[in-house]
Amino acid sequence: MTATEKAPSKAAGKDSELTEMTWDPITRIVGSLGIYTKIDFKAKRVAECHSTSSIFRGYSIFMKGKDPRDAHFITSRICGICGDNHATCSVYNQNMAYGVRPPHLGEWIINLGESAEYMFDHNIFQENLVGVDYCERMVAETNPGVLERANATEAPHAADHGYRTIGDIMRSLNPLEGEFYREALQVSRSTREMFCLMEGRHVHPSTLYPGGVGTVATVQLFTDYLTRLMRYVEFMKRVVPMHDDLFDFMYEALPGYEEV
Repeated sequence: MTATEKAPSKAAGKDSELTEMTWDPITRIVGSLGIYTKIDFKAKRVAECHSTSSIFRGYSIFMKGKDPRDAHFITSRICGICGDNHATCSVYNQNMAYGVRPPHLGEWIINLGESAEYMFDHNIFQENLVGVDYCERMVAETNPGVLERANATEAPHAADHGYRTIGDIMRSLNPLEGEFYREALQVSRSTREMFCLMEGRHVHPSTLYPGGVGTVATVQLFTDYLTRLMRYVEFMKRVVPMHDDLFDFMYEALPGYEEV
């Protein structure tokens, strides 16, 4: 991430002085996000902020003239992360165009696959992407005083998640080293397995078709899915109180943080 700063400029308010700052590209997201701001540092206020993404997908152009039956195979390859979502939407479009309706069991299988994808996204986003912003290493560098206070603050829900202090929570989120960070990666892997049980493979589903699915529905299939789902549920029983403790602490340690 890079930032550029321009000379201060006078704003509408006679006493305010705005500084233009830009962060572009922010490469944590696919598509290179750009953030453009005007900040009044004297008043500690962001006067203006907007974002852009330079990526161009181009579905509406490159799908013209293609056989509709190939839509879900083509669109799933636009992205190495969310291809299954595009494939599913393409199949839904085909179902509407052909006037067909999958059997109920086929719909359930698709829904279970996409549910596993949502679980994957929420988990990896919260624990492995957002969590880095609150890890010990990051806080030590940006707010050492906050880390010192975190180390001395007991976690209210320690009995639920297993970390005695807020500082312990922060240490567990250190990328590649923290205990909770690594555990979350394993949980993400399990959700991918859940997806593959229902839709064949990820990121390009192999059992999705207009009018139904190619997945063979067996008791063993759903048992394998349920076993992993229950592990995820048990993990969430620790995740929720842990984040409650961490974020409640941040609100208290940094007045005004709720506006972030």
